[in-house]
Amino acid sequence: MRHVHLLDTSVASDNVGDEIIVSEARQYVSEVFGDAYISTSSSHDGLGHYGRALVADADMVLLLGTNALTGKYQRRGNFIWSVGYRDIKPLEGKVVLVGVGASTSSTEMRPRQAKLLNRLLSPHHAHSVRDETARTLLDNAGLKAVNTSCVTLWRYRSEMPAIPVKAAPAVCFTLTKHKGSEHDLTMINSLRACYQKLYFWPQQMRDLGYLQQITDASDIEIRPANLEAYDALLANTDIDVVGTRLHGGIRGMLHGRRSLIVVIDNRARDIGKETNLPTIARDQLGDPLIQKLRDGFETQVNVPTEKIDTFLASLKG
Repeated sequence: MRHVHLLDTSVASDNVGDEIIVSEARQYVSEVFGDAYISTSSSHDGLGHYGRALVADADMVLLLGTNALTGKYQRRGNFIWSVGYRDIKPLEGKVVLVGVGASTSSTEMRPRQAKLLNRLLSPHHAHSVRDETARTLLDNAGLKAVNTSCVTLWRYRSEMPAIPVKAAPAVCFTLTKHKGSEHDLTMINSLRACYQKLYFWPQQMRDLGYLQQITDASDIEIRPANLEAYDALLANTDIDVVGTRLHGGIRGMLHGRRSLIVVIDNRARDIGKETNLPTIARDQLGDPLIQKLRDGFETQVNVPTEKIDTFLASLKG
């Protein structure tokens, strides 16, 4: 029986977006490795005593999604994929990336980081990355990678579900506190002009304090900062999703809701450009946003079906 170990990027994370990614990724893990023994540990915390023992026994280690690639040397410390000195040997040559993205727009790969990645990542697989920046980073490290886009979009390789073109009566919006801007208040006021009812979902808890800092939120219904509450809202409300949170917007689409993602970093920019994911520039959150929401827009996401299928097939080998 194969033993597959998962480096779970949603454990010990303060960002519910990681939970959205992993919930999708684990569906494909179940499809590919339905007859395998599956163990897990936290990518954020690194391997402890028990994690190292599990990894040493595993035939393959999968790093599940999120923006865990950088060209800057990263090992132990405040980073999404924490690798301690004692973790390297059990991980060596076993790690396969599953829809992992870049944490930066830079494609410069430092020699020390390239050396570390070449020790950790499997030389027998073309690793699945979610954007061209990540693919270029691995290419610059001398590793094989294929841009399969984000795992949260893989279900669209069969067909795109019907998503409304016209506006719903309500909207759920998101903000990103650590990348705040004066444009955020412009967005909120634009949404007030377009919708009868506003909801706010904090993908990170600090987003709620940021909302209350920039506007009077008495006319906004605050949803709990957990995925179950967000899913319930999306499932049971005629609603659009607009905001700066990439995976909050994608989760809306997965529920068949019209979603528009505000571009604030390389992730939404790259994935939007490569897949036709509905996005809008941050400096367009006044009249252009109002017009787009009122006029309506189609959602037709394009994902690299053949590359995704080939990657999943390679995991079975």
